[in-house]
Amino acid sequence: MTEDRIAVIIIAAGYSSRMNGFKPLYRFKGRTAMERLIETYRHSGVRDIYIVVGYQSDEVMGQLKDPDVTWVMNESYAEGMLTSIKKGILALDKRIDAFFMQPVDIPLIKSKTLDFLTDKYYKCSRGILYPTFYGEKGHPPLISCKYNALITASPDEGGLKRILEKLEEDSVCVPVCDKAVLMDMDKAEDYENLLAYDQLDAPDPEECRAIRAYYEVPEPVCRHCDAVEQIAHNLFIKLNSSGIQLNGNALSAAALLHDMVRNEKNHAAAGADIIKAMGYDSVSNIMATHMDLEVQEQEPLTENELLYLADKIVKMDRICSLDEKFTQALRDKGDTPEAIENINRRWLSARCVIHKIERITGTGFQYDKTDLSGQAWEDTYRK
Repeated sequence: MTEDRIAVIIIAAGYSSRMNGFKPLYRFKGRTAMERLIETYRHSGVRDIYIVVGYQSDEVMGQLKDPDVTWVMNESYAEGMLTSIKKGILALDKRIDAFFMQPVDIPLIKSKTLDFLTDKYYKCSRGILYPTFYGEKGHPPLISCKYNALITASPDEGGLKRILEKLEEDSVCVPVCDKAVLMDMDKAEDYENLLAYDQLDAPDPEECRAIRAYYEVPEPVCRHCDAVEQIAHNLFIKLNSSGIQLNGNALSAAALLHDMVRNEKNHAAAGADIIKAMGYDSVSNIMATHMDLEVQEQEPLTENELLYLADKIVKMDRICSLDEKFTQALRDKGDTPEAIENINRRWLSARCVIHKIERITGTGFQYDKTDLSGQAWEDTYRK
């Protein structure tokens, strides 16, 4: 059994009556919602792509000149979405094992989400899989083709949801770290929210917490990451007011996630690889250098340098001076000439970042020695 037997049925046949335009052709970073979904599914390895059209079908098919998709016409689109789902199911190749049911108005799902669902499908014995975000079911469900006949023979009243509710014993919820599974565009303001979300190019704070939960990051490490994020964000705001343009969204996400696999060997690179696989290249790049970074004082300040410094001036979950942090490091780990050299090199890099900030802002660097969480730390967490 291989992943190429998974298909997707994209439903793009309705009126879009509550929108000011036609949903399949709404644009995200220069691509239509339809094109965005096709790209996402192909990136996840899904090659059998069926698109059900009805209203304005000529316009949709004319704009998307893709010979490798299968177009399915639903003349009964005015009778509801289930008629389109049935048409899509009837068109499926008989060798297809299961299909994603994908409404076109939920366009920003991640390929990693599809990977999670596909992997789970082949590892479990359930016929219906729902992606969930913080316990709330989203789209697209992954449905075994063993239910094709049942769905196509069912009356249209109540839609697919009513049919699947009767199959609850053969369903499973799959937690994902993707808020977009819940984000549709029923109304014009929904589209604006999707555009803003798409511009982040980083997991938002809710998604960062979901990622940390998925990887079972210990609470002390989460508190450290939260403290580092607060410092990094404050520095970003101060520098932004001085005219320095940096990617605050990627910086905050990298700070919240930088120690997500703290107990793994070379955890900076390991965590960065995980986030890169999720499609967040900028966040991954910042995370990868939070432990070691060569700083050039004459070069422009970077997000990598802000995270590096913030991590170096947060001890556990409180702010401390560089001298305090590195004096402790020398006591704990400076037992060889090589270790001492590495600790001193890191200290010099952090000092260099501080010099850059002072030069930009025209003020001395201030430490606010405040416990950022008010909670005690466990001795098991050591930098």
